[in-house]
Amino acid sequence: MEKIITMPKCMPNSHKTYNFLADLQHDIICCEEDTIILNFIDCMFCYPLYTAFIGALSVIANINQKMLIYRSKKGTRLFNYIMTSGLYSFITEDGEDHTNINSIPFTKINMEESSVIEYIDNILRLAPVRLTETANEVLFNNIYELLNNASEHSKAANGVYACGNWMPKRKELVFSVYDTGIGIPALVKEKIAPSFSSKEAILWSLEKGNSTKQLVENTPRGIGLSSFKNFIEVNKGYFSIVSNDICYIYNNREKFHSLVHPIVGTIISFIIRSDTEHIYTIKQKQEVL
Repeated sequence: MEKIITMPKCMPNSHKTYNFLADLQHDIICCEEDTIILNFIDCMFCYPLYTAFIGALSVIANINQKMLIYRSKKGTRLFNYIMTSGLYSFITEDGEDHTNINSIPFTKINMEESSVIEYIDNILRLAPVRLTETANEVLFNNIYELLNNASEHSKAANGVYACGNWMPKRKELVFSVYDTGIGIPALVKEKIAPSFSSKEAILWSLEKGNSTKQLVENTPRGIGLSSFKNFIEVNKGYFSIVSNDICYIYNNREKFHSLVHPIVGTIISFIIRSDTEHIYTIKQKQEVL
C-alpha cells in the first residue's frame, strides 16, 4: 500500500512548522501503508532548520519497516537546495558530492571520526561574526558538546543527523542537529526529577552548570546548553530545542509551545546572524566542572 503526503507550499521558521513535522513523523510511524511518498512538488520554500529532521525521517521509516520516498521537481529552488545540502546524496546513496561553499552537508554524526573536527571548523568558517582566538575555541567547544551529547548521552540507537547552510541573502548561518534518542525531557525526568513537566525539564537543561552529560553516572559535567545560549543572546540570534512533546524557542525572548504528537528524540537548532560591527570575545575564563 502507498500513502502520499503533500508537503506545505511554504515551511517557514515557525513553531507551526515544528508541529507539522511532529505530526508527519507520527503519521509515518503509525500509518498502515508500507510506502510513504513525501510530495514536495508544490513546496516553494523549506527553511534549512528542518533538513536534518526531514532527512532522518527516512531512517525512522526504515526502522518501522517502511519505505520513504521524497518527491520533488528538478530545476526548482527546493530541488537545488536538496542537492547542495547533501540530503540528495544521503537519500539516493549516489556517492556524489553536490554540495557548494555555503553548505554544512547533511551527515550522520560519528564522534569517533576526525571528520567531526573538520565539520565544526566548516560551521565556524561560515559563521558571519568575528571571533577572538579564545572565543573561537569556546564556540568550537560549545558546538562539539552539542554533537557529543546528542551522540553519546541521548540513547540515540538509530543515529544523530546534522545539516546547515549559510544563507547569504538573509545573512544567517542556520544549523540543526537531530538525535533519535530518548529526548531531553524524558532523560531529565528519568535522572533528575520524575515530577518535572517537559517545560521544567528544558529549563533545567538550560541552567548554567547543568548538562545532559552529567546524567551519565561518573561522567564529568560538560559546558552545557546555557553557554551556547549566552552566545546566541549576544548575537541576537535564534536557538530552539524541540524534544518529546515540547518546543522551546529563543528569538530575543523565550517561548514554549506544546506538540500535539511527541517527536522521537531531540532537535537542537541555531541561527547565527551576521554582525560585522563587533568582535566577539570572552569576558572571563570559562569553567568546565
